[in-house]
Amino acid sequence: MKLTRAYLSKLLPGFNRKPTPTKKPAASAAATPVPQTKPALTVAPPKPSPPPINGAELLDSIARFLRQYLVCDDYQFTLLALWIVHTWCFRQFSTAAYLYIHSTEQSAKTLCLRLLADLCDSPWLATGAHWRSIMGSLLTSDRRLVPGKPFVSAPPHTILLDDCQHTFGPSQRQPVLAMLNSGSQASCNYLDGLKRYCVFGPKAFASSLALPSSLAGRCIPITLRRKKPSDVIVRFTDAATASAVNLASSLQSWASANSAAVARQQAPARLPAGLNARQQDCAEPLLHIADRVGGTWPEKARASLNAAFKTADDSSALELLADIRAIFFLKEDPSYLSTHDLLTGLVHIEYRPWAAWSTRSGRRLAALLHPFGINPRSFTKGSSSSFRGYPREEFLDAWERYLPPIPADWPDIRAAMKKQAAANAS
Repeated sequence: MKLTRAYLSKLLPGFNRKPTPTKKPAASAAATPVPQTKPALTVAPPKPSPPPINGAELLDSIARFLRQYLVCDDYQFTLLALWIVHTWCFRQFSTAAYLYIHSTEQSAKTLCLRLLADLCDSPWLATGAHWRSIMGSLLTSDRRLVPGKPFVSAPPHTILLDDCQHTFGPSQRQPVLAMLNSGSQASCNYLDGLKRYCVFGPKAFASSLALPSSLAGRCIPITLRRKKPSDVIVRFTDAATASAVNLASSLQSWASANSAAVARQQAPARLPAGLNARQQDCAEPLLHIADRVGGTWPEKARASLNAAFKTADDSSALELLADIRAIFFLKEDPSYLSTHDLLTGLVHIEYRPWAAWSTRSGRRLAALLHPFGINPRSFTKGSSSSFRGYPREEFLDAWERYLPPIPADWPDIRAAMKKQAAANAS
């Protein structure tokens, strides 16, 4: 039988009935979707900005920190503190200050540079390095000047060279000298072949011997002294580095807040009188910083620079001239002094380069005096003995040209010394 639709409708009564749609149960109110809303953001109150760092207190803290480990005059701690701040904002000036750290014997020169390295901005410390190594380390692609491309100075920014007596030779025409000398002026650069480099920035040199005169003339002299039994000095350990890290952080914060204000192009007010051009270049950045800090620091900075440059000049020869004049004066200006007598007086002057000489250092004495036209002569004593010495008249022209007048209190000092000598003899 053929299964037709009519047959199936008879057989199955519900075949032709359309299914009634089933109603979905109404959704409960709990199941009704609720629009999602973001939770309200609670804005935390802004953190109070740290109080501005007091520049005078910061400099005082640096000086106190250094005084724990080093022995030198108070005015030199003032200069060291100002120079450390200078390393953090040297780009704001047209000149960079250099330091020459020296002493007659082993008197913490290396420690001084280590302390500076802990406090200065981006230091590079090398000890007794060969001049080729120094030039290779500093004349890098980061310091090369490319025409048409702005120059951005790259670290290290502060160059610290220890035991320079092993680095420099006697010649003034050493390439490393020309490179370092160029770094004292922002407008100068060093030419190596066809390439130009900028090594502008603060530098410090420590040596037991005198620096070459062209470099020494660009430096502020810092003379360290040997500790006396009565001096209270703390031994520097790694634990002390934490204090240096805190100071360095404060230095960075102060420089960030004050660099724009401290920048100057003109000379500072009340520049100390009597400074030569290179000494003024060293002094200006430190004076601008001191003027920005305020308080007692402007006066302290000027007094300290006067004291530092009082006998320092382009070479130690002027310091030698001043000491020889003092020896003649204390001996009541004899017409001549033997080389032996001069050297005897010189080696007993503490904290001078010639304190390490002996009474046999006549050639070294003559070499320093020769540029002034002062040369030893032969003298005879009695009928047979002869000796070498220096007439007083040989020094008069150099004393007048290069030294300030004799201080007014010198005659009183001489009289007091004579009185004391007579008392001791009796």
